[in-house]
Amino acid sequence: MVGIGEKQHAVSGFFRRKEFGQNVHNSWEFPFLDLPNRDIYQKDVKGHYGCVNAIEASTDENFLASGGDDRRVLMWKLNDVQVMENPKPVAVMRQMHYSNIFSVGFSNKCERLYSAGNDSFLYVHDIATTSVLHRFKADEPIYNVAVNPKDDSVIMSASEDGKVRLYDLRGGEESLAVESSGTMYCAQFNPRQVHIISVCNGRDGLSLHDIRKLDSPCFQFDQLTRARVNLNISSVMYGQWSDDGEAIFATRSRTSPILYDLNGGGSVEFNDQNYLNSCTVKSCSFISRDLVMTGSDDWNIYIWKVPEDRETVGQIVDKAYRVLEGHRSIVNHARYSSLNRLLFSSGVEKIIKLWSAWNLNGFYLEPKRRSVIPSTDYSDPGNGDSVDEDINMLAFFDLLTTSGVDEEGPEDGFHDLSENDASNDRMVLARRSIQNAQDHDDDENESGQEDDNADGDAGLQHIEDRLIVARFRRRTEGVVYVVSSPEMSEPELLPEEGSSENDSSQRVTN
Repeated sequence: MVGIGEKQHAVSGFFRRKEFGQNVHNSWEFPFLDLPNRDIYQKDVKGHYGCVNAIEASTDENFLASGGDDRRVLMWKLNDVQVMENPKPVAVMRQMHYSNIFSVGFSNKCERLYSAGNDSFLYVHDIATTSVLHRFKADEPIYNVAVNPKDDSVIMSASEDGKVRLYDLRGGEESLAVESSGTMYCAQFNPRQVHIISVCNGRDGLSLHDIRKLDSPCFQFDQLTRARVNLNISSVMYGQWSDDGEAIFATRSRTSPILYDLNGGGSVEFNDQNYLNSCTVKSCSFISRDLVMTGSDDWNIYIWKVPEDRETVGQIVDKAYRVLEGHRSIVNHARYSSLNRLLFSSGVEKIIKLWSAWNLNGFYLEPKRRSVIPSTDYSDPGNGDSVDEDINMLAFFDLLTTSGVDEEGPEDGFHDLSENDASNDRMVLARRSIQNAQDHDDDENESGQEDDNADGDAGLQHIEDRLIVARFRRRTEGVVYVVSSPEMSEPELLPEEGSSENDSSQRVTN
């Protein structure tokens, strides 16, 4: 048996060897969560000023990228976030977005960072200099960016305008891969057969396409499971390929996630009585071949064990293998790094949360709990440059998840928040807000200098207006709710740290 001190010394040695690029002994290659009741420690990493809407690790699992409502793309060293008590990003990309960031990603060789979001822009950042190399513009918000795993010069985006686009960075060329009337939430390359892509559409569900011949989908997944599974084909938000390219794990709005086995033709639906996905776009991922996970509206991460038999259509897993509790609001993303034995997650909070079986510097076992905030205590979420918790943003999403946004009323699909909510004026406001939703937030910022004494009722009124907007969009468009960042009329570059105006690059080395 290894003593506590010996174990801590061994863990430290593991990180030192990994830091210097030395081989790690295969005795460290144990499965994450090999037991459902194993203690898992957690740690909160601060650096963003708003919700963290996107997190991804580099291919070599040495770095982590994050982006969110503060419109900034941050890059972290995974060793640092594990062993340092208060880690800082090793780089901040100079080009800010105009609005919320929804997706980030690394090039295969960790030379470039990609980011896209609510402003419809896709930026290609040079990691070494933190400067922008390319910029592409869609017609509507971009929800997902994917990198061709075998060709570093080819990337792909999925956007609200119903288009999946391919980009060739060698010549800055853009081409249309797939088009639909519904929102494109996600598109991913098969890791083994890169000419096959999975597409998640707000109306058509999950489908496979061959980018060599794009006349029609080569496979529509409702053909496989419509009669046997609780398949909500109109609301597939994200699909993640397994490492071997033989399975897809997908999240669906207002119903449970599902796994499709392409090799055997089977499907597995994953349930839990407390799991909920109705408010935000959530991704999902594989921990291993046998474990899958995704976030939930109830502030938790749900992990399910995949049955050994995947060839049967319509299998159902009734209960999660493990539920990780510790977030203080909705969890939208969870990723796992097998090299670091580390799970990391993000969502409505300003933090990136780490999960590990090792009690390292800054990790803890028992998280701080909070209760759902009463609606009378709500005010408009702030956008200050602070890494501290924004209780108003948490309160807003509390209201969103507890007010019946997805429930249908008697006729028009809306429930009252107060006695005045059903008035025609409020419905007109909702429709106008839908037509120009981003200007709604701009107007709010411009009016922020008015008399603060009116904030009590006005703040709650504005929150209720936003909820009506959310409900209206859910009923008419089938989309999820986004709290937009204040948009900028001109691009903004972050100042370079420790450099003069004549020095145009802040170099980052891998």
